[in-house]
Amino acid sequence: MIDNLDQRLIGRQFVLSHADVTVGATFYGIFYRLHATEPLHVGDTVKVVQADQHGLTVQVVPAQRGGD
Repeated sequence: MIDNLDQRLIGRQFVLSHADVTVGATFYGIFYRLHATEPLHVGDTVKVVQADQHGLTVQVVPAQRGGD
């Protein structure tokens, strides 16, 4: 069963560190494996789109471009 805390992470955005990419992310003292449909890189900004018993599914947030 998924904890309400896990569900509250949905929509959260964060920048990936080396540890996030290689072993997983920690929120509120809980370790989560990260899953994505695309390769993840250190420095990517990602958004949590799903939380389940396997960890967090994240999606890379496209970089915002400044006005030209």
